[in-house]
This record gives sequence, C-alpha cells and structure tokens, in this order.
Amino acid sequence: MMSGRHIGTTHPSVGVVIASVLFGTSGTARSFAPETASSLSIAGVRLMVGAIPLLAYGMVTDRAGRPRLRVDAVAAGLAMMLFQVCFFSSMEHSGVAVGTMVTIGSGPVIAAALDAVTGRRPSARVAGALFAALAGLVMLVFGTPADADGGFSVRGTASGFAAGACYAVYTMLCKRLLESGWSGTWTMAWTFTVSAVSSVVLVVPSSTEWLGTPSGPVTVAYLGLVTISVAYLLYARSLSRLSGSTVVTLTLVEPVTATSLGALVLGEQIGVVSWLGAAIVVGALIVVGSGAALGSSPAGAPEHRPG
Repeated sequence: MMSGRHIGTTHPSVGVVIASVLFGTSGTARSFAPETASSLSIAGVRLMVGAIPLLAYGMVTDRAGRPRLRVDAVAAGLAMMLFQVCFFSSMEHSGVAVGTMVTIGSGPVIAAALDAVTGRRPSARVAGALFAALAGLVMLVFGTPADADGGFSVRGTASGFAAGACYAVYTMLCKRLLESGWSGTWTMAWTFTVSAVSSVVLVVPSSTEWLGTPSGPVTVAYLGLVTISVAYLLYARSLSRLSGSTVVTLTLVEPVTATSLGALVLGEQIGVVSWLGAAIVVGALIVVGSGAALGSSPAGAPEHRPG
C-alpha cells in the first residue's frame, strides 16, 4: 500500500508547487457554480466533499497509525474552515485574481513571523526571496486598473488578510502535528474532518438548491476532490520536510495561477505591471525551491508513526 510520503515527487518543494497550482484553480472553478450559490455554502460543501476521501485514504493505507484527535488538530481544522470562508469572501468582493493575491500574499509574512516567534527564523536566502516575492505581489495587486473587474475593495482586502492569517496558523499547527509524530496522511485527514464537521454551521443556514443544478455538483466535486483531497496530501508531504515559512512562500505560485486563469478564462483585466509582478514572484519561487533542503524537518524523517 502507498502511504502519504510516497505521494508526489522526490524533492519536497515540487509537491507544494503542484499543490499550489491546484489551489490556484479554486477561484476559477468556483465561478462556474450557479449564481445562487453563496460563498458560505460552497465553502462548507467543499470541505465536506474533500474530507471524506482524506479520511478514507487514511483508514485504508494507515489504519494502525491513526493518532488520537488532539487540541492542535481541532484548532487547525477550525482555522481551515475560517480560511475557506474568508478566502471565498475575498474573491467575491475583489475578484479571483486580486482576492487570491491578497490572501496568499499575506500568508508568508504571517508565517515567517510565527516561525520567528517559535524560534524558526527563515534563512537569508528565503527571507530575500520572500521580500522579492512580496514586491512582485504588490505589483500584481496595484498593477490592476482600479476600474477593472476584480479591482481594489476594502472588504475584499480585509477578508483576504484574514484568510492569509488563518492559512498561516493552519500551516504552523500542522507542522507541529507532523513534528510530534503524526503522518501527513492523518494530519490532513483529521484536520479536514474537523473542518467538515464545523462547516455544518455554514451549510445549514444557507440555501443548497444550487446543488440540484447541472453545474453545482460538478463544481463542488472538483473543489473538494482535486483542490482539497489531492492537493493537501501533496501539501502535507512537503510540509513534513520543509519549514512552515518556506512552504507558505512556495504557495505564492497560487496567486500567479489564479491571476493567469482569471485573465485567460474569466476575462479579468490584468495590467502589464501585474504580469511583471507575476514574473518576479515566479523567479523568487525558483530561488526558494532550488535552495530548499531535504529532510529539514526537526522531526527527522518525512513521517513518523505516533506511539
């Protein structure tokens, strides 16, 4: 049987980049849902759909290694649920491209601050690349014309920063679980199970009639299975071998993906300065990815079984 550590390619940075590309398709996929579908209901149903395969995968491939649910996992699951809500709200008010850029752009700064607080200061190489990537993200955001679709929105920007904070906290907590001996498979399975259960509060008050339309089930199936189940198993594999700030920095490929799809598929207006910013972000990611050390997790091996 395959375990979580065999998913992906040899170098851990590649796994998180592939996962981030999949993350970057979320906004475009969400745009194909019926107009009657609220961000809250989509976020809730998406978590429910994505959690089931993760839990089933853990039971099939690593039933004996299943750890007991603990406070860190519950907190991580709640952070992920809040991330979904704030993320989709940001895209709803700022557009797919800008909403994703603000959300993921703020994540590395918060993650680096959390790493510093916990004694994991990023290397000079990562810090320099992060600075360049953030400069590129500023160009991405402000290079979009103010009167274009997906322009600046106070509410959308605030939601994006809130989502970035939730994502950084989720990453930090998952890293802690991995270092304590949890496998990547069960880290994702338990945290998303908590997210799915807690998301009931989002779905129950919301209308779910949109699930009866032709595009509704297809949209949430893609969002749940591809952008959660598959993507987060790859993400966990990388997180178990890299520092939290490095992983979150590499996820900056997500806004580049979202920007490209927003322009090419949804017709969102993206200026030349924004495209130049995207190129700078990609260059910074290459620097971080090529310099990421294997087996950098203090836990030692990519995954350990809990005792």
